[in-house]
Amino acid sequence: MQLTKRCQFNGQIYTMDFPTMTEEQYATALMKCDLGTLIQEAFFFLTADEREFIMTGTPPHVWEEMFAEQES
Repeated sequence: MQLTKRCQFNGQIYTMDFPTMTEEQYATALMKCDLGTLIQEAFFFLTADEREFIMTGTPPHVWEEMFAEQES
């Protein structure tokens, strides 16, 4: 499945592919989060980068760009 979200940091719209997640898994995990379950527990089957995209709409390359500037 694919999700399209607006990045909270730069306002750009990104789409990320989630090949291991079904729409049913997404809906169930999202409902768990709405009820107070931590995202890493509700979406235990996703990577940290995938969970971050769900929370903030920020793909891994944007994080790399933001923090690369600080390291220089």
